[in-house]
Amino acid sequence: MKKITVALLALIVGLVWSTTRLDAGEAVYKIGAIFAVTGPAAWLGDPEKKAAELLEKKINEKGGVNGMKVEVIVMDTQGDPQTAVLKARELVTKRGVMALVGPSRTPTSAAIMKALQLDKKKPRFKVPMVSCAAGRILTKPVKPWVFTTPQTNALAAERIVKYLSDKGIKRVGIVYVSNGFGEDGYENLKVLAAKYGVEIVGAETYGGKDRDMTAQLTKLAAKKPKAIINWSVGPTSVIVTKNFKQLGLDKKDILLVMTHGQGNIKYVELCGDAAEGVILPAGKILVAQELPDTDPQKQVLMKFKEMYEKRYKEPVSTFAGHAYDALMLVVEALEKGKVKPGDGAALREALESRTAAFVGIDGIFHYNPKDHNGLSVEDLVMLKIEKGTFRLTK
Repeated sequence: MKKITVALLALIVGLVWSTTRLDAGEAVYKIGAIFAVTGPAAWLGDPEKKAAELLEKKINEKGGVNGMKVEVIVMDTQGDPQTAVLKARELVTKRGVMALVGPSRTPTSAAIMKALQLDKKKPRFKVPMVSCAAGRILTKPVKPWVFTTPQTNALAAERIVKYLSDKGIKRVGIVYVSNGFGEDGYENLKVLAAKYGVEIVGAETYGGKDRDMTAQLTKLAAKKPKAIINWSVGPTSVIVTKNFKQLGLDKKDILLVMTHGQGNIKYVELCGDAAEGVILPAGKILVAQELPDTDPQKQVLMKFKEMYEKRYKEPVSTFAGHAYDALMLVVEALEKGKVKPGDGAALREALESRTAAFVGIDGIFHYNPKDHNGLSVEDLVMLKIEKGTFRLTK
């Protein structure tokens, strides 16, 4: 009896061990999703996280990718570069991800890029990053292992300056946050203003934690601009908008122009009445229902918008779209490149060469060896905030 018991126990242990080994060895695509879920940039990272988790569920419900499941491991950068690097290293070294989607911001993306050597042809970790940030530093010049999904600051700046020029607005003031994102925006505006015959009559800066910009706006207003362009994202953009209204600049025939970083209804809600009349460039997701049926993006936009809003009971934002594109471009590359789990090098190659004409939320992408953003100025539309919502400008 004792021998039978021992033999039975051995058989059970063997079956459990075998099952454990089988599960552990199951092929799966592990993707790290690293966003500013909390902190001052949460209005970017929170919808990005929600979009990634929603897509993971939908992808796996349809059978995964190449017959294998996708596992999206989400981590929070809190919008901080040092935290972002720590989380990225954990995802790569301990969690075994083959790609990173995100982060949300240019400074955090740049920090990870440098720490993981993704700007080098032969980095220590062969893990491509598809960032949700728009700073030029990430893609100009091309960084071998870095791709981005938002329209770049250069594209947004051109869309703004062209719009102002077409409207006969030739004198503008600029106020911007003194970090990588703001400085990149300002540099692009300087170049493009000259191209379109627009004069920059003054420029002022502020810190990322400043809580009043009336002094900067007052100085700019004294120079008689017809528009003031603010280049920032997050709480500071709300403060600038409220200060602009408090100073009565909207009644002095001055237009307030924001960046594509305000493509979230939360910006409008936080600003309240002060947001009325603000102009900004953005992707088409915010006005998907206004697009003609002939627009090649409309079907994709409406499907994602309906899916996101049904699940989360909140309006979809530009930033959710950034994460959609980042994850779905990875999926597109995995499928078209027939990439095996864990092969980050093959994934990088497929992103660069097998995703052309991908119809996404931010636009129609054309990644190639010379362009790791793949979008054009035509992928942006100009919006105006009217009665608490975004509308296409006329």
